[in-house]
Amino acid sequence: MLQSMRDNLKGTAAIIVAAFFGFIMVIGGIDFFSGASGGAADEVAEVNGVKITNLDLQRAIQNRRNQIMSEYGENVPQDLLSDERLRGPVLQQLISSSVMRQAAQESGMVMSAAEVDKEIVQIPGFQVNDKFDRQAYRSALSRMGYSPASFREVMEQDLVLQQFTDGVTGSAFTTRAVAEEVVAISMEERDFDYAILPVKDLLDQVSVSDSEVKGYYDSHQQDFQRPEQVAIEYIELKPEVFASNIDVSEQDIRAQYEQEVKSFQASTRRHAAHILIEGDDEARVAELQQKLDAGEDFAELAQEYSDDAVSSEEGGDVGFTSGDVFPEAFEDTLASLEVGQVSGPVTTDAGTHFIKLLEVKGDEPPTFEERRAAIAAQLRNAEAEREFVDALGRLADLAYNAETLAGPAGELGVSVKTVPLFSREGGPGIAGEDKVISAAFAREVMLDGNTSDVLDLSNEHSVVLRVTDHKPAGTYPLEEVREQIVDTIKRDKASTRLAQRAESLQQKLESGGDFAELAEAEGLTLETSDKTRRGGFGERAEIIGQAFEMPAPASGSAVETFATSNGDRVVLELRDVRPGDLSRQSREQRRALMQQLASANGSAELAAVQEYLSSRADVEVPEKATDADG
Repeated sequence: MLQSMRDNLKGTAAIIVAAFFGFIMVIGGIDFFSGASGGAADEVAEVNGVKITNLDLQRAIQNRRNQIMSEYGENVPQDLLSDERLRGPVLQQLISSSVMRQAAQESGMVMSAAEVDKEIVQIPGFQVNDKFDRQAYRSALSRMGYSPASFREVMEQDLVLQQFTDGVTGSAFTTRAVAEEVVAISMEERDFDYAILPVKDLLDQVSVSDSEVKGYYDSHQQDFQRPEQVAIEYIELKPEVFASNIDVSEQDIRAQYEQEVKSFQASTRRHAAHILIEGDDEARVAELQQKLDAGEDFAELAQEYSDDAVSSEEGGDVGFTSGDVFPEAFEDTLASLEVGQVSGPVTTDAGTHFIKLLEVKGDEPPTFEERRAAIAAQLRNAEAEREFVDALGRLADLAYNAETLAGPAGELGVSVKTVPLFSREGGPGIAGEDKVISAAFAREVMLDGNTSDVLDLSNEHSVVLRVTDHKPAGTYPLEEVREQIVDTIKRDKASTRLAQRAESLQQKLESGGDFAELAEAEGLTLETSDKTRRGGFGERAEIIGQAFEMPAPASGSAVETFATSNGDRVVLELRDVRPGDLSRQSREQRRALMQQLASANGSAELAAVQEYLSSRADVEVPEKATDADG
């Protein structure tokens, strides 16, 4: 679980921590909120006397919602994010994870502070250039409303519960007999030959009467049901819609570049280290000041004296700042130092700091030619954003009561787009968006002919639509499906004719005929498939599937004929069946298989343990806790 956490902690700090919290709580089953929300009101459950509050539940729901959004992106189905959808499963997960956490605590498992700190500094999301960055760490926690102390508590609970689950899953094992049975089936090989009698060669020779078409249509009405459908026209607003029509002058590009150069030259990054003494320990401050004045090594003193547990291991190194990372007093003092100089005591809310300036960096600005294209795009996008905002503000008024969207589109300088008939399952392009589908099938739009409200598909993507055609649910008219029916009847008739040829070929094979010679005489291509395992695609998958359904021949070979889904007839001769052999696998393959099977057993045993603990737990859920509104 912790490795998964490390792998997933990437991107911006806010997303990192939200994804992490959602992962370890909802997926991993670790309830780090329960019992930790102080006096939060409105108890939603009680597990063996440990309360789960409505605050716990709302936090858990939001974290689950964040995780879903990170998985689906902007196209997340809205019903997946609703409280009604999430409340029940998330509450049950909180209850189950609380049971597991209590079991871990009762088992006496603990985690040292050093081990917790080690795990924290190894999380990639808190690192810059593969090195733990204290500011990134604090910023991420601050955005989520957690202090370093409370986050350490979260990590400690996670590690303890990981110990508990590892104790269950790590003791699982599998036997060689089970592995041999799995390999015998999963790696079974079959040798067979087959010939395909293609239905397409006969289609032109088959005729279909109108009465046959009508009869098939009447007897297969269930196959021709049409869902309710709508076609739409819509106006789509995005900044890029406007960007292509915007020209940026050379003068504006040059002016922006000069501004960037000024800002760039004014930007200086300072690399700092510090020693932090928390509280009002004047004796320690004075003692440290004396040793600094005596010229003792700053990094060594940081390891000995600093209450900043993370930076102290790095000699007090807290990374670079451009003047806006640390408290104001810290930044002001740092800016006044020369490289290598150490400050006197500086007081902030965190305590007393001794600050050392390690280095100063200031890079040369890029040339105008290097920045020209990027600045032009930046200015163009900024203007496009302004035009987008302006158009968005006018869109609703222009589209309201419009007979068509052509007029509003002309006013805004954009085009009207269309989508052909689609059902509630969605259609091509924008018709795959949940908000678009809901709006198009809303009664006031679909039946009353009104224009939809402005639909915000994302922060920079909005649409308004009208329904241009509506077809109620019903049966497709015969003429619309005639070609489909004719093709189906032709394939059925042609396949029936082929069946006679296939059965004749089968009889000759079963009488001892040579498959290659018989296939050549019939004008067919003989395909040989040796050492074949399950799988494949398309018609090949159908043929392999049929070969594996045939019983192994007691002696000689077995022959079978069958039709594929498109009407082709296949004659197949199964020559040999060989079960998979574990001993034929390499040592690495056998080890990997045994580990996979043991892991599967471990997961099953962990689920059984959780179910057992839950069944014995005293769980109370007030009736109001099951309500959607909480």
